[in-house]
Amino acid sequence: MDNFVIGDIRRVIDRAKIEASMNGRIEEVGVDDLRAVLEDYRPISVEISKSDAEGEVKVDWNAVGGMKHIKTLMSEVLLWPSKYATLFERCGLRLGRGVMLHGPSGCGKTLIAQATATESKMNFIQVKGPELLSKYIGASEENVRSVFERARNSRPCLIFFDEFDALAPQRGHDSTGVTDRVVNQLLTELDGADQLEGVFVIAATSRLDLIDPALLRPGRFDHIVECGYPTTDDRKEILKTVCSNVHIESPKILMKLARETDGWTGAQLRGIITNAQFESLRANPTYIDEKLVIRQMDIDKSYEEVQRKMKAKTAKTGRMNGWQQEQRVTLA
Repeated sequence: MDNFVIGDIRRVIDRAKIEASMNGRIEEVGVDDLRAVLEDYRPISVEISKSDAEGEVKVDWNAVGGMKHIKTLMSEVLLWPSKYATLFERCGLRLGRGVMLHGPSGCGKTLIAQATATESKMNFIQVKGPELLSKYIGASEENVRSVFERARNSRPCLIFFDEFDALAPQRGHDSTGVTDRVVNQLLTELDGADQLEGVFVIAATSRLDLIDPALLRPGRFDHIVECGYPTTDDRKEILKTVCSNVHIESPKILMKLARETDGWTGAQLRGIITNAQFESLRANPTYIDEKLVIRQMDIDKSYEEVQRKMKAKTAKTGRMNGWQQEQRVTLA
């Protein structure tokens, strides 16, 4: 119960009472009831961290390779209002407080959010959507309220919802009604203009099509930004950033890799470099020099290994989708 706050303790006790009553003990809560609740309970004690906190690993714009247009937009939407507060107030400017980042996994959505928090020097709350969902009636909505309440008490604050599609899918498709109520709660929080003063929201999803459309209207998430597969120039920038502390035998190696990895994500490029470092180490097990040199042959071996894993993953996903389609046909 390390990170628990008073609200968390109250919720655990209330749920333990329900657990006890379900087991026929209306007025008596036992240790077993508490254990049963704690097994599934996820506290909303998300750490609110200062971007300049001592000992914290900073992620700033320099750590984000490529995506210049996205960095520019994030600066305009989330940094300018505080940097040019007088001008915004005098001219009645409003750029919106919500940004929805969407695109394939591994394309830098989380990195962008973390770097924005660092650059803005705002407090930062990072939450994964599924962590807020609970099997107990009313608990999921309360968890959402708790996140926004913490943000309001820590202004200026930036909330980052990762895997947002799990938290806010289109209403009317959940037989339990849990996510429908969560979406309604999110709409209530995002529509509270006065209460949201000094609070900014970034959400990330790899499935924008699953998000409830009401959340994507102006005034809530005003900016829908695609974090797509990096271009050749982006890949060059990403590799340059990833290899800032890595010794490459020749700059031409990275240029060649950038040209040959069309459709690859930033995470996959990082994976190639990491694997190449291990390849170099395997070739020189008694390596004692200060710098581990990555050669073209190390990159080639790593490239083949990562590509093989990608193909295996794609084949597995294809088989799973085929099985699910067969099940739907059978049930129909």
